[in-house]
Amino acid sequence: MGKEELWKTAALSQTYLAGVRGAIPLAKEQIDILLRVMGKFRPRPRRFLDLGCGDGVLAEAILRQHKLARGVLADFSPPMLAAAQVRLISLGAWVEMAELDFRTAEWRTHPVIQQAAPFDVIVSGLAIHHVPDERKRELYAEIYELLTPGGVFLNLEHVASATADIEKLFEELFIDHLWAYHQKQGSSDNRQQIADAYYNRPDKAANLLAPVETQCDWLREIGFNHVDCFFKIFELALFGGVKSG
Repeated sequence: MGKEELWKTAALSQTYLAGVRGAIPLAKEQIDILLRVMGKFRPRPRRFLDLGCGDGVLAEAILRQHKLARGVLADFSPPMLAAAQVRLISLGAWVEMAELDFRTAEWRTHPVIQQAAPFDVIVSGLAIHHVPDERKRELYAEIYELLTPGGVFLNLEHVASATADIEKLFEELFIDHLWAYHQKQGSSDNRQQIADAYYNRPDKAANLLAPVETQCDWLREIGFNHVDCFFKIFELALFGGVKSG
């Protein structure tokens, strides 16, 4: 099984959802800023795409604030899509699920994408860093083409540290949050055990990180306006831009 294919397994998906996602530092603040930026440029979105949706946490935040919006949630992991369906079912919102793989350009030909595009907003959360840099840039161009004029793209992403020392600072912060989270969940693991699990996690090799500055430059070259990094805490960044027109 390839390193990216691990995310299709129920075991890794459940490990992430139960033991990692809730420990992400300042997760609520990240989503709040995403909604604020989105609201500035697209205050009444009709259609949005959550690309690499995981369990739908970003889609849920959008739908709670924009109850008339229609959403497409796309992921290549069936367990993640199933978790997203469970998360969103109580909202009674109009959503469609699309099992697709954005590692190649063919993802755009999925029937759900074809029928729903163009989108007023496209978001992605902790997903695009799993593809090589060349593919990241291609994907950003594909996203640009799927947006309405003035549409917004926001990527809440795992990005590269500038130096090894800064990377170490991020790892220490994340492990501290993981340890605190697991203690709240009743775990008896000590900090060293949490750290060992973090450093030896099976999906680590699937992380292909790029600096946020470089990725913002790609967005500008593609044609996005208002490109910025709106939030950053070490290797966690929210960045994006607005399609011209």
